[in-house]
Amino acid sequence: MKFQHPLAFMVAIMLRTFLPILFVMLVCSWSRAHKPVEFLEVLEGKPSNLIEHGIEIKGIFDDKKSMVDLEGPYCFSAAVGCLGREAEKQKAYLTWYKIVRPKQEAPRKVACIDLIRGSETTPLTIGAAEFFVSPAQRITTGAPSEIPNGLDHFKAYRILNAPAREMDVTLTESLGPAKRRIGKPAFLCIAAEEWHHDEFFPATHRRTGFVVYELEPQQQNGKITLIDQFGLNQVATKTSRWLAVTASLSTKLVD
Repeated sequence: MKFQHPLAFMVAIMLRTFLPILFVMLVCSWSRAHKPVEFLEVLEGKPSNLIEHGIEIKGIFDDKKSMVDLEGPYCFSAAVGCLGREAEKQKAYLTWYKIVRPKQEAPRKVACIDLIRGSETTPLTIGAAEFFVSPAQRITTGAPSEIPNGLDHFKAYRILNAPAREMDVTLTESLGPAKRRIGKPAFLCIAAEEWHHDEFFPATHRRTGFVVYELEPQQQNGKITLIDQFGLNQVATKTSRWLAVTASLSTKLVD
């Protein structure tokens, strides 16, 4: 494109420079206003009571709800602070259940933005949904903490062929080590509707979710007592493995 006037050229340069920054600022402020949690440390482990259960779910890519069989929970995630942003006072927790025999789907490109990738708008390519992620409550002493309003249920889709970020971050209030290195994106969590017996759980924020990044694995042995929709359980954690980062999906899903 050719510009006949120097002022027009300068305006074009300023727009290309500052619009992505402004967009990120708007996404960050929007996420704080609409999402109950921005960062979650994900720990891998083994449940004391292995849950094998079927539920019906419907994601934003699904034409209709379908029955899936779950097994777990094999991961537990808890809110942390990161990038100089403090963890929320009302703690958020999630349990991760493997989807048994996940439905094989053609790769799909999804445009989204998150606090790690910043203004980068390159779509992420996702494959099958491998996990179902459910809100949970951690039990320590006394009554368990309340589940924050707006914390949805999610389908966690495997991200395919994404480059590593190679970024050092400091996690606050984490169960694992504070100093960590972020690797490549591993999963994209997108809100889903769920039917469990006579209960229906709507997706309250359908266009927000999490980009889940690999962390340099660190041993973290511990025991987490929790309760979620499948009942009381305990997860013996072994490894601090991933960091879930709040993300905003574009209203246009790129095929």
